[in-house]
Amino acid sequence: MYVADTKQSRLDPQFIQECVTLPALRSRWRDKGTISAEAESEIAWDTLGRAMRSLPAGLQRWSTKHCVGMCGTGKFKVLWGLETSAACPRCGDFEDHLHVPRCRAASATAEWDRCTAAFSAWLDLQLTGPSIKLAILQLLQGVCTPPSFALRTISSSVWPAFLAQKVIGSQGLLEGRIASSWLPLQQQHYDKIRCRRSVPLWASRLSQQLISIGFYMWEQWNSVQHSDDNVQLRECHSAVNEGIHSQFDMGPDDLPKEIQLMLTCRCRVLRKLLVDKEEWLKLLCQERRDFRRSMKAQRRSLRTIFSPGL
Repeated sequence: MYVADTKQSRLDPQFIQECVTLPALRSRWRDKGTISAEAESEIAWDTLGRAMRSLPAGLQRWSTKHCVGMCGTGKFKVLWGLETSAACPRCGDFEDHLHVPRCRAASATAEWDRCTAAFSAWLDLQLTGPSIKLAILQLLQGVCTPPSFALRTISSSVWPAFLAQKVIGSQGLLEGRIASSWLPLQQQHYDKIRCRRSVPLWASRLSQQLISIGFYMWEQWNSVQHSDDNVQLRECHSAVNEGIHSQFDMGPDDLPKEIQLMLTCRCRVLRKLLVDKEEWLKLLCQERRDFRRSMKAQRRSLRTIFSPGL
């Protein structure tokens, strides 16, 4: 069997699949601007492959969708006809997959701080070289804020790896694409402290941890999307509450007697769920329109009776 004019000496399905699909995938990433030609040569592809195979199936699918940007964010919900607005539920800005970890809403910032603190603790548990840890954390902060690296704090020994990771980019880092230059540096640190841990395993787990940060940011986004903290829902609540106040302010005079009882307690209505408040407001508005229309019809009828010549 030949793949790309190269005879394959073994029929490993995983290996054959990578030989067939990976070149086309890399070409697509370059064409879409996801991964530049310079970045491609810097990425530890074997490490990323090992990391992806170690992730749960659901997280593998999630990572695949987010790497290409085709996921349930506002941008694609509008394209799919599911929403009329591409606004982020946390801050109200335009939302695509790149916005999710970069959202500056208070809840998103708090989750990002929690994730990066946990990641920093994980680096310590894995006996990561101090200079490597500092460099990676500085690069990670570039995901949410414009890079303002304190270059004097970056050790000269890790400088080439630092620059290689910058070529890959902050989004690439968050998607688990680490520079191959980190591995020999970590091996040197393990040798220095006489640690016999596996550097390839350290790198694979590092990639998984970075992917998990993006996933946790998505989970936090998803929790807001389906809660009352959603920007769009808050706007809906505000508009519906304004309508409810308007109905109470107009009073019960132009409503049928059986409907007037619905205006007995303003606070009780305002405490209802959004869907219940919308139904309440819809019913009141309809009843008020019907009652007014009925009264106008009666007045026209009376004018016809008492003023037939007009």
